[in-house]
Amino acid sequence: MTCSSSAKLCGTSIESVCPRDEVSDAIFNSIDTLGHIIECVRPKKSVFGGGSTGKASDDNSTTESWVRTAVCIIPMLEYLINIQARFDFQTVFEGGGSRRTTLSDSDAKALLDSGLFRELLSLYTCTQDESDASNVVRLQLLRTCFALSVQAPEILGRYAIRVPDLVKEVHASIFMDENLVDGILWTALGSSLLESKLEAPKPRLKLRTNAKLNLPPVDTSSLAERCNSGFEQLCKSCNSALTSYKFIVEKEDQSEADENEARQHKETLGSIVKFSNYLSNCPHGIKIWLDSLNNKEDAPQKAKTAISDLRSTLARLPSYAGDETGVKGVDHKKDDDNDNSSTDDHSEIRQKATSLMQRRKDFRQVVSLVRSSVKVIALALESQKGAGLSLKTPMSSYNASSKTD
Repeated sequence: MTCSSSAKLCGTSIESVCPRDEVSDAIFNSIDTLGHIIECVRPKKSVFGGGSTGKASDDNSTTESWVRTAVCIIPMLEYLINIQARFDFQTVFEGGGSRRTTLSDSDAKALLDSGLFRELLSLYTCTQDESDASNVVRLQLLRTCFALSVQAPEILGRYAIRVPDLVKEVHASIFMDENLVDGILWTALGSSLLESKLEAPKPRLKLRTNAKLNLPPVDTSSLAERCNSGFEQLCKSCNSALTSYKFIVEKEDQSEADENEARQHKETLGSIVKFSNYLSNCPHGIKIWLDSLNNKEDAPQKAKTAISDLRSTLARLPSYAGDETGVKGVDHKKDDDNDNSSTDDHSEIRQKATSLMQRRKDFRQVVSLVRSSVKVIALALESQKGAGLSLKTPMSSYNASSKTD
């Protein structure tokens, strides 16, 4: 397939080089074959329990097979739905150029009937004990399955949340702790489809207990409660990251530990950008999230308060608007500054000033993205309409800017 860079070199658009409708049709015509391929490489569990069938020496080759297959198939599915869910829910193509911008009900039913969607979920659930390297691909596979689910929540979404091994993992509190945004999204989808605003009884579990058993505590909170709790945690973590990141930017002497901490804060702030991209680019995304909030009585107000606190923090941050003209004293040099010591001192001062300017520039770009993301989320909360709300946000790169809160 021709890539976008080669298309630019040819002086034409990627849509004209590779017509999207024709490519999408070709992928849809191959979904049965893709399903069979995944079934062939998917690790098989023994009917007597334990690990995968086959010899232990074949474990590495089995892992490599499904990882390579998933890496090849995931981009095809992203092409169909125009969402790069494995990264940060950005769109694959900007603008129009295709009749098929989302999955129709017939497309979703075709994916389900072909067995491809079932095999994708099975591949995820049967590879839980893989290595850390393959877990990266496994998480990308899960995010792609979620993106497909929200394209057609009544067809693919309902099917996904009825897979016991999948739900057991993605609705667990430990999954929310390790993958905050993913946990919010999966609990929101489950709450939207399974929990009713009018009939949301508190779950009651009747278990036969045995004093000799040491059972782990059971999470009896509703999916709506977990979703809202995760969103509040997302806002709090971003609040803390913004404050700490600003402090690191202003430090005169930067250590390697400071650089690593700043990188961690950027990753934390990237989570709210990812959540905003989901609301903006995924069909039914806003409706699903608002449904889950409305399934808990005080959740909408708590969400508004959390996002309001984050906006207040953003308003207090410095803009560093004058840094483009340079730092005072950087480009000035005394006439008698001819000895080596003076030259070294001046070079060190210049280096520190340049480094400070670069850190402030990076900070300004990150804050701009976060501000735009918070604005999108606030608009979604204020709408309380869900379906039909259209939001467009410049989340494609750090060049995006927004001067409003």
